[in-house]
Amino acid sequence: MFSVMVSDASQVAEARQRASAAATASGFDAVRTGQVALAATELATNLIKHGGGGQLLVNADDKRMDLLALDRGAGMADIEACLADGYSTAGTRGNGLGAVRRLAHEFEVVSWPGRGTAILAAISCGTTPSDSPIGPSAVVIAKHGEIAAGDAWSSFVDRAGVTLFVVDGLGHGTEAAVAANAAVSQFEQSRDESPTAIVGAVHRAMRHTRGGAVAVARIDWDSATVTFVGIGNIAGLVVDATGLMRRMVSHNGIAGHNARRIQAFEYPCPAGLLIMHSDGIATSWTLDRYPGLLNAHPLLIAGVLYRDFSREQDDAAMVVARTQPA
Repeated sequence: MFSVMVSDASQVAEARQRASAAATASGFDAVRTGQVALAATELATNLIKHGGGGQLLVNADDKRMDLLALDRGAGMADIEACLADGYSTAGTRGNGLGAVRRLAHEFEVVSWPGRGTAILAAISCGTTPSDSPIGPSAVVIAKHGEIAAGDAWSSFVDRAGVTLFVVDGLGHGTEAAVAANAAVSQFEQSRDESPTAIVGAVHRAMRHTRGGAVAVARIDWDSATVTFVGIGNIAGLVVDATGLMRRMVSHNGIAGHNARRIQAFEYPCPAGLLIMHSDGIATSWTLDRYPGLLNAHPLLIAGVLYRDFSREQDDAAMVVARTQPA
């Protein structure tokens, strides 16, 4: 995932070009790449005209392209009215967001007057969208000026539940990314094991790197519990359907170098959210200030919290998952 800052009209072209290049690199055909280019153009233009500038986050794989437009502008008092063709507060034709909604296989908006807007548009690589349930989602962005993020994540979903993994390589830049990649690779080999065993295997796999903070959370749907194991400062929280948050415990240390205690803690995990993030995101956030966000797409939740609580001098990873299957 990468971010394009959009504060003036000249950066709209950059957003379009970078999104198009990412789609092509991920195997999108010419038609789908053109749709991505149009959606990126409209979202970036909207950031300037209605958001006072913002950023466009782009994530592509061989199945879909996610475009996430984030601003801190005036917001929308009536989202459906703003999406209607012909509606405009900026003297334009008012067809932009409506066009993006028609192009996208998934489209969702959250907005609050005076607190800005977040728009998710996902375009499928195929002719029809996937009908699979909405799984865990994440925003992972490298520190400004770096070409690689030292934060990373992965997940594994089976019939019994979901396992989330987050790593923050020590420092930032290329060497931090090497550590994070080694951790993710080991997680994907060990993902069927218990959280304690996974963290132990990751700790051993990171010994040849500078190390970092790691955490694993395993949600068991039948028992409505989550088992959490962490080394270092990866935050883990369970958020219930009312917005009440419960923080989970992680032991001090550096995975790969100093992990004196690898211990699992179990918590009730009612219907709601499991959120994990690196220390590139401040811990002062709550969902209370964003009415309705709790029920939004996990990627929109991750995007809004990243927008408002990311630290500029570090990589950032924000991972969000539902605690019950769709």
